[in-house]
Amino acid sequence: MKLRTKIFLMFSILATVPLIFFTVFCYQRYIQTTYERMDVISSHLFENAQNATNETLNSIRQTAGTFNFYYDDGSSIIGDLKKFKDINTVPDSYEYFKMSKNFKRTCQNLLYSNEDIYGIYIFTPSGYIFNCTNGENGTIQSNYDFQNADWYQDTLNLDGAMYVSSNDVHDCFTGDRQTIFFTQCLKDIYTHEVVGVLMLDCDADMLDLSAVNTMPDVTLLTIDNTDTNAVLYTNYNEVPANFTSDGIKTQETELNLAPLRLTMVMDYANLSKEFNVTGILIIVICVACIVGYILFAYIISRYMVRPIEHLSRKMSSQSGHALIQSTRYLNRTDEIGTLYNEYNAMVESLNSAVKQDYQDKLVLLDAQMKSLEARINSHFLFNTLEAINSIAELEDNETIAVMSLALGNMFRYTLKTQSELVTVQDELGHVNDYVTIQQIRFDNRFHLDLDIPDEYLDNKVLKLILQPLVENALYHGLNYCTTGDTITIRAHVENGCLLLDVHDNGQGMDEETLAALQKSLSEEASFTELGHRNKQSIGLKNIHSRIELYYGHGYGLTVTSKQGEWTNVQIRLPVLK
Repeated sequence: MKLRTKIFLMFSILATVPLIFFTVFCYQRYIQTTYERMDVISSHLFENAQNATNETLNSIRQTAGTFNFYYDDGSSIIGDLKKFKDINTVPDSYEYFKMSKNFKRTCQNLLYSNEDIYGIYIFTPSGYIFNCTNGENGTIQSNYDFQNADWYQDTLNLDGAMYVSSNDVHDCFTGDRQTIFFTQCLKDIYTHEVVGVLMLDCDADMLDLSAVNTMPDVTLLTIDNTDTNAVLYTNYNEVPANFTSDGIKTQETELNLAPLRLTMVMDYANLSKEFNVTGILIIVICVACIVGYILFAYIISRYMVRPIEHLSRKMSSQSGHALIQSTRYLNRTDEIGTLYNEYNAMVESLNSAVKQDYQDKLVLLDAQMKSLEARINSHFLFNTLEAINSIAELEDNETIAVMSLALGNMFRYTLKTQSELVTVQDELGHVNDYVTIQQIRFDNRFHLDLDIPDEYLDNKVLKLILQPLVENALYHGLNYCTTGDTITIRAHVENGCLLLDVHDNGQGMDEETLAALQKSLSEEASFTELGHRNKQSIGLKNIHSRIELYYGHGYGLTVTSKQGEWTNVQIRLPVLK
């Protein structure tokens, strides 16, 4: 973040934060008071809706409970229904007439006292239906198979609890009015056997809450069945879009008749609009003050930071090894002038330090190169001496002399310190000494092919870069002469670079191993101390690091391979005669 921005933010925060806190406090108190008032209104409306609904449902429960009472003569509806519970015992016509008369006598009083009930029906297990209606929704359809109806089976499963239908036009009635019916099992109080199922067919508007909903524009009242998710009443056919926003409050409660539930959703956002004038005025005053303070902070920050920004641009535009001084604002006697004078002194000092640091890095690079080149594969020396010792014990021939001579040449070549650069021909001589020893060791089971034109033999290359690659091809590619038998060294020039390829027809590498090796070669060489690297492979990675350190990026090793067929390591070097 820029200094001008920081100063601007500092002044803006110091000026505006207290004002914002004060405004927020006042606005929150105002909103809190408004919402407290809306909560009172909401709670009162919800309580009235709950009481009105429960009163209607209690009326239905009381009506259903009437059929459990006894008449003055000691008889009862349930007692009469016992004669109709067994399908195999058919009552005579007199019993049916008597039952119908008692049933209608009871129902007529109930229909007269409750205008919301269109009809009262009793369905017996034996198939008889007793009904009493006011004609508003007809009667039960003839030949209606109520025993296989879903509502009938659900009522029996409720074991005495009341079943509530959906608010719909039901196909069991001859009328076409939209109704809600309630059903309940009538049981023998002594044996608890079901002697019939009572149905109360009621007006769909019996649960209408329009009379108690004093704010229908912002209030959604819904009565639903939590078991079937059927909506019995709602004052909106479709939920308004604003009722799904964050500015709403939802209340719900279980009604006296389970599983009915009353839900009220009140749109506080629209309800609070009439109270918003004062709140908007508070916010407008706060915003005007904040804008004024921000403009003032911007002017002050720009005036104070302009000299520092100029110096920052001058410093960030520096490039190359020579740093440029700045002469602007040197005549100032305050902290800004001191800063410019100290910067010029620092630039002069850094110009001298850069030159010395560059020379030191060259010395360090040379030391690192020598340290890398001195790391010789101790396993090779051990294996060679072991082979010489074994041959000396088993046979007395010139093989030992050849191996000793080749090994001596290799040591002399390795310890030669006149220059880090040697000719390609010298490097190939070192490779031939190594191959001579290994061919004796492995009984000439592999051979080395050289495909190098004569014009490239006097090219200068770093020493000790080919022999480790041939050793790697023998051990890992040919797998000690068990897979493949040929190692080939080729040379050609391409795009001004000398390319040396060490190719073997061995076992190759799988994609995962090749990817890991290529990733290792692409990593920067890291040093723990002067001339020493972290412990890792001293083969391919060592050669690649030496070449990059000596010639720079763009030169080094590239490895390609095909599993089961071949591996090729290519060395990219500049052409040096």
